[in-house]
Order: sequence, then structure tokens, then C-alpha cells
Amino acid sequence: MKPLNRCEPALAARLDELLKMKGISKAEMARIAGVSPQSVNGWYRRGQISKTSAMRLCSTLGVPLLWLLGEEVEPASGLTSRQQRMLDLFDQLPDLEQENMLQVFERRLKELDDLTESYLQRRKRPF
Repeated sequence: MKPLNRCEPALAARLDELLKMKGISKAEMARIAGVSPQSVNGWYRRGQISKTSAMRLCSTLGVPLLWLLGEEVEPASGLTSRQQRMLDLFDQLPDLEQENMLQVFERRLKELDDLTESYLQRRKRPF
């Protein structure tokens, strides 16, 4: 499978963090990913990991894929700080207001979908 294009030190840092968080070795990480220990060393050297290996690690070790790939998300939740802020605010609303907010979001997304569809239809017309 084609490697994810993440040639940066963030992957090595996240792999190290994952080893410490879960108390596992590189050999155990290789076993979980279904690859050789040499492949794990290659992830560190190249700063790249295959999609299959990344998904296996994340699934088995319970971390978000985006976090492993260096995105700024919380390892436990997989949420960005903005998403977490929105969730925290939403949780403070009474149940009825939460339902109202969901309806507002759904309505707005439908409006944006309709606008996009209308724009695309106009683009297809011959001039």
C-alpha cells in the first residue's frame, strides 16, 4: 500500500509518544502493525508510514489517525481545540436548545448544499 506523504519529524515524535503512552517497544509496535521491526525503523528514518500500518496501530492502540500523523488533536478524543470548544459549549445548553442547534446546523448545511448544486448547474450550461 502507498505510504502516506508525511515526510516530517512529527511522525517520529508521535511514534515515540505512542511507545511511551502505551508502554510498548518498537518490536511490539511492529507486531501490531503486521510489519517487521526494520519497517518501524524505516518509519522513523523516512518520516512515512503506510496507510495500512497507521490504521492498524490506531485501531489497536486506540489513538486517532490524525493525531498519529501529527495533527493538533487530543490523543484521547481526536478533536481539534475548536471542535472541543464547540462540544463544551454545546454540552452546556439545555436539551431543547441542543436539539434547536442541531436543526440550525442541518438547515445551514442544506442551504450550502443547495447553493453549491445551483452553482455547479450554472457552470455546466453552455455560454
